[in-house]
Amino acid sequence: MSVKRILPVASGKGGVGKSTFAINFALALSRVAPTALVDLDTGTSSIRNTVDAPVTRDLYHFFRKGEPLDRCLTPLPDSLDPHGQFRNFAFVAAPRHAMEEFTNLNDEHRFRLMRAVNALPVTYVVLDLRAGMDSNVLDFLPHSNSGILVFTPHHPAATAAAADIVKALLFRKLRLVFAPEGPLVTPRRTDRQLDTINGLLDRVEDDYDDRIVNLDAFLGDLLEAFGEADLVQALAENIASFGVYFVLNMFDGVRESFESAVEPFVRSLQQHVSGNLAIHNLGWIVASNDVHEANCQRHPIVLRDTAVAAPARDKVQDELDKIAAGLGLGARPAPRKVVDYLARLDPDQAVFDQLEVLRAMHHDTATLQVRDNFGYIARRALHLLHHAPPDRFGQRRLLTPFELFQALFAAAGVATREPDGDGDEALPL
Repeated sequence: MSVKRILPVASGKGGVGKSTFAINFALALSRVAPTALVDLDTGTSSIRNTVDAPVTRDLYHFFRKGEPLDRCLTPLPDSLDPHGQFRNFAFVAAPRHAMEEFTNLNDEHRFRLMRAVNALPVTYVVLDLRAGMDSNVLDFLPHSNSGILVFTPHHPAATAAAADIVKALLFRKLRLVFAPEGPLVTPRRTDRQLDTINGLLDRVEDDYDDRIVNLDAFLGDLLEAFGEADLVQALAENIASFGVYFVLNMFDGVRESFESAVEPFVRSLQQHVSGNLAIHNLGWIVASNDVHEANCQRHPIVLRDTAVAAPARDKVQDELDKIAAGLGLGARPAPRKVVDYLARLDPDQAVFDQLEVLRAMHHDTATLQVRDNFGYIARRALHLLHHAPPDRFGQRRLLTPFELFQALFAAAGVATREPDGDGDEALPL
């Protein structure tokens, strides 16, 4: 078995519930296929502190003791999964305590970990990345989409930082595509042309230089200067094909959440990056004390016992029903049995089932409330995983910088060059 898709979960800043989302999302995916959650927020050990499972091997043992990464996988104990419904889930924990060697991974450690993640014997890998935008985050994110970004209406700085991640990723890819020795170099195209484009990209990326406000203005200038040349078309295609996916955590109302989080996020992307990006809301997690209590109990909310009885009818309602019956109005129907929308997840029906879950979350009291949010998001993700091109959502494998360069050459139909001796040897693509 080989990994079919790697889904990184990121946030520009901490405090938005990124790890909580990553844990419960990975648990939801495990109802469909073997899923591993890897804690790359190595300074906090947040996953092992949120899941009450005995960890015998973690990333310390992978890096220091030479243990294979698949031997560092920790399954759920029977106390958390008494019915064996999540037996396809396991996680790789960060070291118990922060250690500089693992908090700030060097290139050797980072590339070694990438290859080990690619070799995990599971179908899906969810990566819980650290907050921020250094190499320990950007190197684990795809080059063709944003992974899954998490932000919240309660943390405006984190919303802005999520938009910054998109900008950093897209410009990082454009730098490689338009590099002077990159995949677009041909005998007909001089390095001077590419140098000119890179100089203009510097202006677009520089927030303190307002001469070219975003990539759309940049494209307009290039079209005016060169017409519909292939370089211009390549830039337009790379922008339009870049997918942005986000989850809104601690959702507290449609208008409030839109005005304080979604609208500023989209506006920032439109103003500072491009208005032609494909932006997708995968769903939301409602603000709920149940989630906080589940974390404190180290019993993630998705693991909540699904054998929940139907809500009891109280005495007041019984009396009202008697009165209604006496007036010939009929009694209120008995409460329906609670529906567990994580009990069945069919990838082939995901696009249809998500509408059912959405309707239930809005209109039906016979649901598990916040837990259903993960049922909805899982269906959205599964539809993309099974029906969208592999590079549209997440990535098939993690690529070191040189491997990414190779992949861009391959996509352009250009023969790849040899590594430059920096130790970053290529793997077969």
